[in-house]
Amino acid sequence: MVETSKCAACPVCGSQVTDFFARARDVEYLTTDEQYEYRFCRDCHCVFLLRPPSDQLSVIYPANYYSYRRETGETSLADKIKERLDRRLFNSLLNKLPGESLSVLDVGGGSGWLLTLMRHICPRITETHEVDIDDTARDAAEKSGHVFHCCRVEKFSSDRQFDLILMLNLIEHVPDPAAVLTTMHKLLSPQGLLLIKTPNHDTLDRRLFRNHNWGGFHCPRHFVLFDKDSLIQLGTQCGLACRSAKYTQGAPQWTTSALGYLYLRGWIRISRQKPMYLHPLYSACNMLFAAFDFLRLPFSKTAQMIVVFRRAEGDTGISDANAGDGARR
Repeated sequence: MVETSKCAACPVCGSQVTDFFARARDVEYLTTDEQYEYRFCRDCHCVFLLRPPSDQLSVIYPANYYSYRRETGETSLADKIKERLDRRLFNSLLNKLPGESLSVLDVGGGSGWLLTLMRHICPRITETHEVDIDDTARDAAEKSGHVFHCCRVEKFSSDRQFDLILMLNLIEHVPDPAAVLTTMHKLLSPQGLLLIKTPNHDTLDRRLFRNHNWGGFHCPRHFVLFDKDSLIQLGTQCGLACRSAKYTQGAPQWTTSALGYLYLRGWIRISRQKPMYLHPLYSACNMLFAAFDFLRLPFSKTAQMIVVFRRAEGDTGISDANAGDGARR
């Protein structure tokens, strides 16, 4: 029986008609023993974490959090393959932007290693900015030539606008996605593009592992999860227009789902000192599940999605005929 509540308001649309979706706990880093509740909004079809621990970021993002490997230059084979795919994606977007001098903003990218990669790809990029809440990344970012802003993205403001804004696996980590997208709308140049990559909750891995600590929850670090239509709808409400939307592989979601299932049954070991991404099976599982998602891309909604937005008002000067792969349903 579905448990319906009129008290747990959706953080995206404000609706108070929400259904119980799942319970989960942190099986990746073991930062807390608390069990968290996720709910589904009947109006906007988002999945959200009830009472997200937004005041405990230093706890739920420990010093050995997986993304910090990039800051030290430590990469796996899967990371290198992903970097090659990122290059192709960035090239396709940068080729659509006019002008001899481009500015890029990366939101939540730490020391700005992606910005450095983009500078190598495109010599037209002359100004790069990084927004992150971790001030320890400032020194490395500035040494790489990036302007570093230490603040929550909702609080970030600038006198300038940006030709390309990156939000890769970020929107799901914030308690108020609408506030973030409204800020992005203000920061986009008239011809600018906003690239969002985020988990898709309307997918096979969620159906299989919904009640078994689905990896897409990244519990308790993912506060709000979308499907393609709900993300596009939110962007529209924030003054943005969808330029393209497509699904992509989400191997880490599959891997954390599968290894979490094994851990909870006592078949593998995970500890705070050696979290899930350091388990010997992790890299091999990532490669296997990435191949699986790529094989089913032509006919299925896979674990992650990439949505590109532009400002809704006026003409950006970029032909929509070159918008890319378009939306797959």
